[in-house]
Amino acid sequence: MQNLQNYLKQVQQMLKIKTYQKMWNYCSQFYEFGILHPTLNILLGIEFSALATTPTKFIQLLMSKHLYLSQNYLTPMQMKEFDDALAKCDEFDQRNLGTVIGMILFGTIGFFIFGFALVGGIGGGVLGVFGGHQVGKRIKKTLQNKQDIKEIDIYDIRIRTILKWAQQQQKKYNYNLNLQRFVTDKILTEIKVALHFRYFSIINQTQLQKLIKKAFVFLNQDLYLCSIELSLLLLKEQLKILKYFNLQDQNIYLNQEETKLVNQQSHYRNQLEISVLKGIDNLIKPVVTLFSNQMPDHKLPQIIKKAKEFIYSIEIVQLSKQFPDPQMSIYFIKMLNAQLNLRVNTTSLKLYVQQQNFRNLENVGQDIQCYMQKQNTIQNIQQEDEIKINIEQIQIEEQQQDMIIQNNESQVELEQIIMAKPQQIKLKLHSHPNKICFSKIDQKFNFNSTPFQSYDDIINNLDKDNSLSIYPKHYCQKTIEKFELFLKLIHEFTDKWDLAINNKDAQIYKTLKEGSDNVFIKGFGIIKDTTLELALKVVYDIQLRREWDKLLRDFQIIKTESEDIDIVSYYVQPPISLVTPREWVQRRILRYDFPQQGQITLLFYSIDYPQHPINNNRIRAHTEISSMIFEVFEQKNVKISICSNNDIKGYIPKMIVNRASASGPIDWFKSMQGACNKYK
Repeated sequence: MQNLQNYLKQVQQMLKIKTYQKMWNYCSQFYEFGILHPTLNILLGIEFSALATTPTKFIQLLMSKHLYLSQNYLTPMQMKEFDDALAKCDEFDQRNLGTVIGMILFGTIGFFIFGFALVGGIGGGVLGVFGGHQVGKRIKKTLQNKQDIKEIDIYDIRIRTILKWAQQQQKKYNYNLNLQRFVTDKILTEIKVALHFRYFSIINQTQLQKLIKKAFVFLNQDLYLCSIELSLLLLKEQLKILKYFNLQDQNIYLNQEETKLVNQQSHYRNQLEISVLKGIDNLIKPVVTLFSNQMPDHKLPQIIKKAKEFIYSIEIVQLSKQFPDPQMSIYFIKMLNAQLNLRVNTTSLKLYVQQQNFRNLENVGQDIQCYMQKQNTIQNIQQEDEIKINIEQIQIEEQQQDMIIQNNESQVELEQIIMAKPQQIKLKLHSHPNKICFSKIDQKFNFNSTPFQSYDDIINNLDKDNSLSIYPKHYCQKTIEKFELFLKLIHEFTDKWDLAINNKDAQIYKTLKEGSDNVFIKGFGIIKDTTLELALKVVYDIQLRREWDKLLRDFQIIKTESEDIDIVSYYVQPPISLVTPREWVQRRILRYDFPQQGQITLLFYSIDYPQHPINNNRIRAHTEISSMIFEVFEQKNVKISICSNNDIKGYIPKMIVNRASASGPIDWFKSMQGACNKYK
């Protein structure tokens, strides 16, 4: 059975073939320069690089370029097939003929699992024409064999469709192992539901076991076993780097190579922690369970045995206790069992089919197949044109490749020594990144459905007192809600945010969220050569703030509610006289050792305060949330992490305001750096 080392040797042999040389010369420039245009079809993985000849060097290359994160790796086209395609299945996507099935089922299926809408997402064209075709075939077969459709049948359709989709990715990206790693991750995340089968009703167990068998047969191939080995090696490397972060937090000396690794990942610590927890609970544990259920221990592939040893190691057991996976809780299993037994009303599906000239189930599948063939023909023509362009540019690309290799050689000479004594890894995450979400099911779409408490309700009721206890008793309910929003925003993974500004000392992301026309901003800035105490003082002290922050006018405390809470007011005078000044009245809360030990949080939000009425010559703006986290960074520096959402009101178009919003924090960080230099 092929392992990762043999796979890499095979890749290096393939590079001796001229066809693959040309293909790699074309692909390599995009890995180096990050030119990920939507039309690109990058078939070869970065393992074809001359810097990835061994598993160790391959891992180092992926880590140095942050290609273990899907949002840093996939082209927009691939993003549609992976993160966007499967992680946004609750959005009704009207692309291609897959929408036919989506229109039929839209509104009839309300069940969500792990945040994925089952049929609404797949049938809505989220998996493209191919996915719509497969869903059409599966629905036809299911309706022919069963009178009553249950949610477990919909889950069955989803898993089978995803496995078909994965087969297509295998054919297309057969020599792109890191991309196949994402495919493996998606399959295991989905089949994780079925691995609970022993706790479900007897009637469902047989159906779930069949799905498990299909997933096992598919993943028990050399390509996917290699991808699992790659995932395991990446996890070990990520854990090693997190250990170095822990040592740095304790001011323990790191050698030159250890410091280099930490600096390389300094802006990715949050993503590393999320990647580790998801890798353990969504990939390694499920794959060990999957294979262990299907074959005796002495026949397990070597990589599965290594994965099993890994999850039973002391540090992983400790980590799992610290961050238990909510998707493995008994509450979730009970809720899942109840959900899978719910009936699905197919009346609207059959009625829609009957009303159309070609909408019987047989013809729907045929029409989609026909359309799919046309799309494939167009795609083949586009690929031929692309190959011609590639060949014409081959000399330029070869020169670029030489430059790439020279530039990268110095980046991959990293130390291969993992610390001899295992250390407990302490993460800064607030909670496990895995979430549970069941939608509110409309009762008119279900027969004989009995009311039950949702998983979220169960957990919220159990944890309500605990969640309140983390806040001081004098906090009002609104303040607690703002802190909850604050924690949610700062821990939210940035793969769904747009990176607006990225430089050496600052990084700013922005995004729009449902229910708000105003952009959300989050990011960080590094204030150099200063102390934590001084950085907080120049921001928090009213008199000092007035001296250096020229943006805020008439900044004052209008009421002190407690030692750590006050109400402040100020206004901003726009540089253009035609624009009306904006004013704010906010509650300001200072909290030490929050959200983590050694961090200081400053949080603002707008309030109604009758004792401070609106000035007739100004417009009262609204702050949904504005926060800063102060923490020591690299001993002599201070890192300030921010997140905010402001509505300046008035008639200025939101598009203009949102577009300019990202530059504001950068200017503010520069002004604050000047203040710290002045007052130290």
